[in-house]
Amino acid sequence: MATISRLFVSSDDLHAYVDEMLPPRAASRVAAALEQDAEARARVAAYQKQNAELRRLNAEVLDEPVPAAMAEMVAAARREETRGR
Repeated sequence: MATISRLFVSSDDLHAYVDEMLPPRAASRVAAALEQDAEARARVAAYQKQNAELRRLNAEVLDEPVPAAMAEMVAAARREETRGR
């Protein structure tokens, strides 16, 4: 896989940055890389556009309550995950 920036920012880093899932220090590192890498900036813009379109297309579903059975499945999976730690 090619390096996206001289500061080495992976595609995973860019996706996490767009999704605001990076810790502050990592987000700062990605932001610094974006300042010097036009290709990475373009990719981030494309990911942001894609996210906005997905939110627009799924707006009605996103406002619906989570079905109880599905919420319980997620809770059970989280409990199982924490047991493994």
